[in-house]
Amino acid sequence: MSQPHPYRSLEVPSEAPFALGPSQGKGWGAFATRRIERGALILREKPLFVIRKPHEEITEQDIWTAFEQLLPGEKEQFLYLRDNDSRPFVRITDAFAENSFSTSAHPPMRGMFLLQSRFDHSCVPNSKIPETGGEPIARFATRTIEAGEEITFCYATAFMCKTRNERLEELRFVCHCKACLPGTPFQQLSDLRRNLIRGLQYLTLGHDFNGVIQTSASPIIFDSRLKQAAESFSIPISSRLIYNLLFMVLMEDEGLLDDFIIKRTAPSVVMTTTKFQTESNVKIARLAMAQDTWLGKFCVAFRLHGRRDVADDAIAEQLRMLHGFSV
Repeated sequence: MSQPHPYRSLEVPSEAPFALGPSQGKGWGAFATRRIERGALILREKPLFVIRKPHEEITEQDIWTAFEQLLPGEKEQFLYLRDNDSRPFVRITDAFAENSFSTSAHPPMRGMFLLQSRFDHSCVPNSKIPETGGEPIARFATRTIEAGEEITFCYATAFMCKTRNERLEELRFVCHCKACLPGTPFQQLSDLRRNLIRGLQYLTLGHDFNGVIQTSASPIIFDSRLKQAAESFSIPISSRLIYNLLFMVLMEDEGLLDDFIIKRTAPSVVMTTTKFQTESNVKIARLAMAQDTWLGKFCVAFRLHGRRDVADDAIAEQLRMLHGFSV
């Protein structure tokens, strides 16, 4: 008679809306035991231990020292961890690397989380750990999750700006989410949408999603004049509003527009509409924001395409000063 999987012995809180179980093609994962509404808390977990060092500087001795300070029951829970859900880890550094999360960037700290690490990856996830820093860390549903459905999250925020092949190269395993299944209409549109999202981010931020100015070797914006306008913060505010709204539409179509992104992005969209000074532009911007959907807002705001505004030069200068831009 086979022994029960060690993950059956991990201590899941009794009130948690999920249970651990085998996931086809993924090893083990977490599955909803009841309907979880969008925005609901799924799990709040304290780290088993924290190491106060940059991730790349953490040594085997650091981890062993932290392990030895655990209570006997905590050590037992740690030793239930499995490499790819099957074999005990050969190196404790690998166990830590695959089951830890950053709890602070300044100062750098990384915590060991036995349960948060059990949730599998998806490029179109249904849960998220907001980047608030600190501990414990909390996971929330980004859409309604039905009972029996696997609860997933995205391993890297930057994946929203990357195509299937780019994501798989970083993941080093084959993802089977709907954005990664080759040859499907959704996957083909997904690559197009994510490229457009990346380009829109460049146009509004003045650089790539990773903070790097693009080079000719890896173009994102092919129009040299448009690229220069983005990097010098000379994009007219009418275009900024259109780009921001199109970003929201594409994120929604891709299944990535959660409440955390809306909370972070919507205020800047609203702020942009308050910057218009040309009366006809003000009317269109107000009408756009009065629409009920992001698509509706975008369609109305698109009437501003190609229009200049009295405030354009002043806004551009403010952005240059804010970003320390020098001509």
